[in-house]
Amino acid sequence: MKKRILAVVVLYNPDPELLARNIASFSDCVDHILLWRNSPFDAYFPKTEPAGDETNQGISVALNFAAAYAVSHGYDYLLTMDQDSVWKDFPSFLSLALSEDAPEGLYGARLDERPQPDYVQVLNLITSGMLIPVHLLKRIGGWRTDFKVDCLDVDFVLHAESMGIHSYRLGAGSLIHRFGNRQRVKGLFYVYNYPPQRLYTIFRNHILVFREYGKIARSLKRVFVRTWVWHRVPRIILGEKPLVPKLKAIIRGARDGFSAPVPGKPRVALVTWFNTPNYGTTIQAYATVRALRFLGTDPFVVFRYLDPVNLKAVKDNWNRKHGIRRFWKQEPAPWPVKIRRIRQFCKKEIPVYYVVTKRDLSRLKDSTGLFLAGSDQLWNCRDHFQPFEFLAFADGCRKAAFSTSIGTGSIPGQYREKVREYLSGFGPISLREASGVREISGITGRNDIVQVADPTFLLTASQWREIGTGAVEEPYVLVYLLKWHEETEGILARTGISNIIIVPSGENPMLSLSVPGASVTLAGDAGIREFIGLLANAALVLTDSYHGVALSANLGREFIILKRFSDSDPDSQNDRVYDLCRRLSAEDRIWSGTMPSPTDKAAMQQRVSAMRDEAFAQLKKTVG
Repeated sequence: MKKRILAVVVLYNPDPELLARNIASFSDCVDHILLWRNSPFDAYFPKTEPAGDETNQGISVALNFAAAYAVSHGYDYLLTMDQDSVWKDFPSFLSLALSEDAPEGLYGARLDERPQPDYVQVLNLITSGMLIPVHLLKRIGGWRTDFKVDCLDVDFVLHAESMGIHSYRLGAGSLIHRFGNRQRVKGLFYVYNYPPQRLYTIFRNHILVFREYGKIARSLKRVFVRTWVWHRVPRIILGEKPLVPKLKAIIRGARDGFSAPVPGKPRVALVTWFNTPNYGTTIQAYATVRALRFLGTDPFVVFRYLDPVNLKAVKDNWNRKHGIRRFWKQEPAPWPVKIRRIRQFCKKEIPVYYVVTKRDLSRLKDSTGLFLAGSDQLWNCRDHFQPFEFLAFADGCRKAAFSTSIGTGSIPGQYREKVREYLSGFGPISLREASGVREISGITGRNDIVQVADPTFLLTASQWREIGTGAVEEPYVLVYLLKWHEETEGILARTGISNIIIVPSGENPMLSLSVPGASVTLAGDAGIREFIGLLANAALVLTDSYHGVALSANLGREFIILKRFSDSDPDSQNDRVYDLCRRLSAEDRIWSGTMPSPTDKAAMQQRVSAMRDEAFAQLKKTVG
């Protein structure tokens, strides 16, 4: 049975001669053509029907009208065309698209004459010359309406790809298509002369789409950076006018693309610790961000800033944004490779929002659906007290807390009233330790505060192993200690394992050990991925780190815990480790002078799984 094809051509002040060539290049092969008028136009061509009210509504309105028309009138395919494209050998293209051997999907044309295979799976079909099976169009749902022109094709193809509908560039036929107002400058290079408003939407819309589709769009993001950032922007600077409005438009477009909400994905601003020489702070932030993405939100971390009330504060915030100063408690100099690797991991895996000026803060509050106080010892008021960590800057916004910690057993009296004030506007609150639940419940007078596991438990062992790198074949003990313990060397000598690998911590960067008959390796350059890899493959982990314990249990490793503090110390943080061990039924893993028995790994994984399910349920409730 012959396939019925509807074509739509979107018009805006068209060149009549070029439009005539456009329509003539494909009209013999289609059944009907809609001419969507975004400006006054009354010429007639065979098979055409006028549509649109002659006001400029962009492309998305026209394409969605054509999609509805194709469905309601029983067409099999929709061909979308720009007014300034001309086909070369459209019958060959159509023959290949309608062939019985054609893979099901969206079809687009070559933009050059270079030979290629009949069907090449791609992600970069342009709107003009796209042939879409109507039954797939019904599944995809049409084109987004918040974009008028730029990036509509990119979004449409990526949306189809996310649904398992692939796109193909066909090897037969080609399209002569004009991009912008292309001109050669001094015989050296071409410029495209897009007006400022188009440059704004090109940058904003592409960045929004890349954020929305994540890994699916990674290859297109690289192409966009290469094409626009490294090639076209420099040529705009060298060869286009007016320069200043165009550069401002590009900067505003990029800024708004990064700060605007992703449609259908509420923005969650996370306040937590990350990107320090302490591995635990970064891995818990990474796990929280990844879990929030899984729940369909658009998460990012708010970088610590000074209230931008004067020029000095603005300058300091600008320095922080561009990494001109270091704000870590520990001097990172002993292991610069480790620091670089942690920063690279954070840059790739953890989106960050920087507040420099009051306008940045206002934009942050206006565009964010939820401000979330995250995990780690964020509310440890014995070590520090920062209103920022209690989301004091987000007054009038929706606020919540997930798996945060007060670190010690209580909050000092001088801060209790302020803590009560800051938490008065919070929605769901959960803490990592039972003692924290009791303390915050008492301060706020609430009875709905609950305990949940550390965010690192939100990811499975296999998910952690995916990001780990490196492997050591022979059995080894991994030593990760935040302070020196006199019993360390004696414990290592009793393990019977002769291969020892030390990962220095930010608090204890130059740990050295001497164990008779043992080979000791100092893995000082280990970043996040290397640290996870070493943990995941260790025969035994010796640690005094909370997250060292949490990850060892999650990854199914044997572990021994050393206490960092005396229980009589008012600043002791032992309670958080005791609490975790109670939940894991792993109290015997705390060093007491005798080697613990092997862990019942099946029972341990059941407890870990229950903690994970409970934490995910609470995070979902918190996000709402």
